[in-house]
Amino acid sequence: MTIDSALDAGYGRAGDRVTAALREMIANGQLQPGEHLRQDELAMRLGSTRVPVREAFKTLAAEGVLRHRRNHGHYVAKLTSTELSEICWLRDACENRLAATGRWPSDTELDDLRGRNEAMLALLGRTAYEIVLADRAFHEGFWELSPMRIVAAECARMWALIQPYRSIMDYGVTVVTRMHGEHTEIVDALARRDRDRYCRAVEAHQRHIYAVIDELAAAEEAPRPG
Repeated sequence: MTIDSALDAGYGRAGDRVTAALREMIANGQLQPGEHLRQDELAMRLGSTRVPVREAFKTLAAEGVLRHRRNHGHYVAKLTSTELSEICWLRDACENRLAATGRWPSDTELDDLRGRNEAMLALLGRTAYEIVLADRAFHEGFWELSPMRIVAAECARMWALIQPYRSIMDYGVTVVTRMHGEHTEIVDALARRDRDRYCRAVEAHQRHIYAVIDELAAAEEAPRPG
Protein backbone atom coordinates (compact mmCIF):
# COMPACT_ATOMS: atom_id res chain seq x y z
CA MET A 1 0.00 0.00 0.00
CA THR A 2 1.39 3.43 -0.97
CA ILE A 3 1.50 6.40 1.39
CA ASP A 4 -1.28 8.03 -0.64
CA SER A 5 -3.56 5.01 -0.42
CA ALA A 6 -2.84 4.58 3.29
CA LEU A 7 -3.79 8.18 3.95
CA ASP A 8 -6.94 7.73 1.89
CA ALA A 9 -8.25 4.50 3.41
CA GLY A 10 -11.71 5.87 2.70
CA TYR A 11 -10.68 7.22 -0.68
CA GLY A 12 -14.02 6.32 -2.27
CA ARG A 13 -15.73 8.95 -0.15
CA ALA A 14 -12.75 11.29 -0.56
CA GLY A 15 -12.95 10.79 -4.32
CA ASP A 16 -16.62 11.77 -4.31
CA ARG A 17 -15.82 14.87 -2.27
CA VAL A 18 -13.00 15.91 -4.61
CA THR A 19 -15.15 15.22 -7.67
CA ALA A 20 -17.90 17.45 -6.29
CA ALA A 21 -15.37 20.18 -5.46
CA LEU A 22 -13.87 20.10 -8.95
CA ARG A 23 -17.33 20.25 -10.52
CA GLU A 24 -18.07 23.39 -8.54
CA MET A 25 -14.70 24.98 -9.33
CA ILE A 26 -15.30 24.44 -13.04
CA ALA A 27 -18.89 25.64 -12.86
CA ASN A 28 -18.06 28.85 -10.99
CA GLY A 29 -15.06 29.74 -13.15
CA GLN A 30 -12.25 29.01 -10.66
CA LEU A 31 -11.03 26.50 -13.24
CA GLN A 32 -11.38 27.82 -16.78
CA PRO A 33 -12.13 25.89 -20.00
CA GLY A 34 -8.81 24.74 -21.46
CA GLU A 35 -6.94 25.03 -18.13
CA HIS A 36 -4.29 22.39 -17.40
CA LEU A 37 -4.90 20.60 -14.09
CA ARG A 38 -2.10 19.31 -11.87
CA GLN A 39 -2.87 16.57 -9.37
CA ASP A 40 -0.42 17.75 -6.71
CA GLU A 41 -1.58 21.38 -6.81
CA LEU A 42 -5.26 20.44 -6.61
CA ALA A 43 -4.63 17.92 -3.84
CA MET A 44 -2.98 20.64 -1.75
CA ARG A 45 -5.71 23.13 -2.59
CA LEU A 46 -8.47 20.70 -1.60
CA GLY A 47 -6.75 19.29 1.47
CA SER A 48 -6.52 15.86 -0.10
CA THR A 49 -3.91 13.46 -1.44
CA ARG A 50 -3.41 12.50 -5.06
CA VAL A 51 -5.44 9.28 -5.00
CA PRO A 52 -8.92 10.89 -4.79
CA VAL A 53 -7.83 13.63 -7.22
CA ARG A 54 -6.79 10.95 -9.70
CA GLU A 55 -10.13 9.17 -9.23
CA ALA A 56 -11.98 12.46 -9.74
CA PHE A 57 -10.06 13.10 -12.96
CA LYS A 58 -11.12 9.69 -14.28
CA THR A 59 -14.77 10.30 -13.40
CA LEU A 60 -14.91 13.78 -14.92
CA ALA A 61 -13.02 12.70 -18.04
CA ALA A 62 -15.55 9.90 -18.58
CA GLU A 63 -18.33 12.50 -18.37
CA GLY A 64 -16.60 14.83 -20.83
CA VAL A 65 -16.02 17.57 -18.25
CA LEU A 66 -12.24 17.01 -18.49
CA ARG A 67 -10.14 15.93 -21.43
CA HIS A 68 -6.95 13.89 -21.26
CA ARG A 69 -3.98 14.51 -23.52
CA ARG A 70 -1.39 11.78 -23.66
CA ASN A 71 1.89 12.79 -22.00
CA HIS A 72 0.35 16.10 -20.93
CA GLY A 73 -2.39 15.25 -18.43
CA HIS A 74 -5.90 16.51 -17.87
CA TYR A 75 -7.48 19.77 -19.00
CA VAL A 76 -10.86 21.34 -18.38
CA ALA A 77 -12.86 20.67 -21.54
CA LYS A 78 -12.91 23.67 -23.86
CA LEU A 79 -15.83 23.48 -26.25
CA THR A 80 -15.98 24.92 -29.72
CA SER A 81 -19.13 26.76 -30.75
CA THR A 82 -20.15 23.70 -32.79
CA GLU A 83 -19.69 21.35 -29.82
CA LEU A 84 -21.55 23.71 -27.51
CA SER A 85 -24.42 23.96 -29.99
CA GLU A 86 -24.67 20.16 -30.18
CA ILE A 87 -24.66 19.83 -26.39
CA CYS A 88 -27.36 22.48 -26.06
CA TRP A 89 -29.45 20.66 -28.66
CA LEU A 90 -29.10 17.42 -26.68
CA ARG A 91 -29.98 19.16 -23.42
CA ASP A 92 -33.02 20.77 -25.01
CA ALA A 93 -34.17 17.47 -26.53
CA CYS A 94 -33.88 15.75 -23.14
CA GLU A 95 -35.64 18.57 -21.31
CA ASN A 96 -38.45 18.66 -23.87
CA ARG A 97 -38.94 14.92 -23.43
CA LEU A 98 -39.12 15.36 -19.66
CA ALA A 99 -41.76 18.06 -20.12
CA ALA A 100 -43.76 15.86 -22.50
CA THR A 101 -43.77 12.89 -20.09
CA GLY A 102 -44.09 14.62 -16.72
CA ARG A 103 -47.05 14.09 -14.43
CA TRP A 104 -49.04 17.04 -13.14
CA PRO A 105 -47.62 18.45 -9.90
CA SER A 106 -49.46 18.64 -6.61
CA ASP A 107 -50.27 21.99 -5.03
CA THR A 108 -47.29 21.51 -2.72
CA GLU A 109 -45.00 20.88 -5.68
CA LEU A 110 -46.35 23.94 -7.49
CA ASP A 111 -45.63 26.02 -4.40
CA ASP A 112 -42.12 24.59 -4.30
CA LEU A 113 -41.51 25.57 -7.94
CA ARG A 114 -42.80 29.07 -7.24
CA GLY A 115 -40.50 29.29 -4.23
CA ARG A 116 -37.49 28.25 -6.28
CA ASN A 117 -38.36 30.88 -8.88
CA GLU A 118 -38.67 33.62 -6.26
CA ALA A 119 -35.38 32.50 -4.70
CA MET A 120 -33.69 33.02 -8.07
CA LEU A 121 -35.21 36.49 -8.45
CA ALA A 122 -33.96 37.40 -4.97
CA LEU A 123 -30.40 36.85 -6.22
CA LEU A 124 -30.49 39.95 -8.44
CA GLY A 125 -27.12 41.64 -8.17
CA ARG A 126 -25.32 38.46 -7.08
CA THR A 127 -22.86 36.44 -9.17
CA ALA A 128 -23.80 34.74 -12.42
CA TYR A 129 -22.82 31.42 -10.86
CA GLU A 130 -25.32 31.82 -8.00
CA ILE A 131 -28.11 32.75 -10.41
CA VAL A 132 -27.33 29.82 -12.72
CA LEU A 133 -27.45 27.44 -9.73
CA ALA A 134 -30.85 28.81 -8.73
CA ASP A 135 -32.06 28.49 -12.32
CA ARG A 136 -30.93 24.88 -12.36
CA ALA A 137 -32.75 24.20 -9.08
CA PHE A 138 -35.97 25.43 -10.71
CA HIS A 139 -35.44 23.21 -13.75
CA GLU A 140 -34.70 20.18 -11.60
CA GLY A 141 -38.06 20.79 -9.93
CA PHE A 142 -39.96 20.05 -13.11
CA TRP A 143 -37.53 17.39 -14.38
CA GLU A 144 -38.49 15.39 -11.28
CA LEU A 145 -42.10 15.22 -12.48
CA SER A 146 -41.07 12.84 -15.28
CA PRO A 147 -40.47 9.12 -14.65
CA MET A 148 -37.63 9.16 -17.23
CA ARG A 149 -34.69 9.14 -14.82
CA ILE A 150 -32.05 8.25 -17.43
CA VAL A 151 -33.15 11.18 -19.58
CA ALA A 152 -33.09 13.46 -16.52
CA ALA A 153 -29.56 12.30 -15.67
CA GLU A 154 -28.43 13.00 -19.23
CA CYS A 155 -30.05 16.42 -19.08
CA ALA A 156 -28.11 17.14 -15.89
CA ARG A 157 -24.87 15.98 -17.52
CA MET A 158 -25.39 18.27 -20.52
CA TRP A 159 -26.21 21.14 -18.15
CA ALA A 160 -22.89 20.61 -16.32
CA LEU A 161 -20.98 20.87 -19.60
CA ILE A 162 -22.78 24.08 -20.55
CA GLN A 163 -22.66 25.77 -17.14
CA PRO A 164 -19.15 27.35 -17.41
CA TYR A 165 -20.33 29.14 -20.55
CA ARG A 166 -23.62 30.23 -18.97
CA SER A 167 -21.66 31.74 -16.11
CA ILE A 168 -20.11 34.31 -18.47
CA MET A 169 -23.52 35.57 -19.58
CA ASP A 170 -24.98 38.87 -18.41
CA TYR A 171 -27.39 38.28 -15.54
CA GLY A 172 -28.50 41.83 -14.94
CA VAL A 173 -32.00 42.99 -14.05
CA THR A 174 -33.38 42.58 -17.59
CA VAL A 175 -32.14 39.00 -17.99
CA VAL A 176 -33.11 37.74 -14.53
CA THR A 177 -36.54 39.38 -14.77
CA ARG A 178 -37.09 37.69 -18.14
CA MET A 179 -36.02 34.32 -16.73
CA HIS A 180 -38.37 34.79 -13.79
CA GLY A 181 -41.25 35.58 -16.15
CA GLU A 182 -40.52 32.51 -18.28
CA HIS A 183 -40.39 30.33 -15.18
CA THR A 184 -43.73 31.79 -14.10
CA GLU A 185 -45.21 30.84 -17.47
CA ILE A 186 -43.95 27.27 -17.01
CA VAL A 187 -45.53 27.05 -13.54
CA ASP A 188 -48.81 28.58 -14.74
CA ALA A 189 -49.01 26.03 -17.56
CA LEU A 190 -48.40 23.21 -15.08
CA ALA A 191 -51.04 24.61 -12.72
CA ARG A 192 -53.58 24.69 -15.56
CA ARG A 193 -52.52 21.22 -16.72
CA ASP A 194 -52.06 22.53 -20.25
CA ARG A 195 -49.48 20.23 -21.86
CA ASP A 196 -49.06 22.20 -25.10
CA ARG A 197 -48.60 25.47 -23.25
CA TYR A 198 -46.15 23.83 -20.83
CA CYS A 199 -43.99 22.38 -23.61
CA ARG A 200 -44.02 25.67 -25.54
CA ALA A 201 -42.98 27.56 -22.41
CA VAL A 202 -40.05 25.20 -21.81
CA GLU A 203 -38.90 25.51 -25.42
CA ALA A 204 -39.12 29.32 -25.36
CA HIS A 205 -37.01 29.41 -22.20
CA GLN A 206 -34.23 27.38 -23.83
CA ARG A 207 -33.42 29.77 -26.65
CA HIS A 208 -31.21 32.34 -24.96
CA ILE A 209 -28.03 30.24 -24.66
CA TYR A 210 -27.77 30.31 -28.44
CA ALA A 211 -26.81 34.01 -28.33
CA VAL A 212 -23.72 32.97 -26.33
CA ILE A 213 -22.96 30.32 -28.94
CA ASP A 214 -23.19 32.94 -31.70
CA GLU A 215 -20.73 35.16 -29.81
CA LEU A 216 -18.34 32.22 -29.37
CA ALA A 217 -18.57 31.39 -33.08
CA ALA A 218 -17.82 35.01 -34.00
CA ALA A 219 -14.77 35.00 -31.72
CA GLU A 220 -13.52 31.79 -33.35
CA GLU A 221 -13.86 33.32 -36.81
CA ALA A 222 -12.26 36.66 -35.93
CA PRO A 223 -8.74 37.12 -37.36
CA ARG A 224 -6.01 36.65 -34.78
CA PRO A 225 -3.51 39.46 -34.25
CA GLY A 226 -0.17 38.97 -35.95
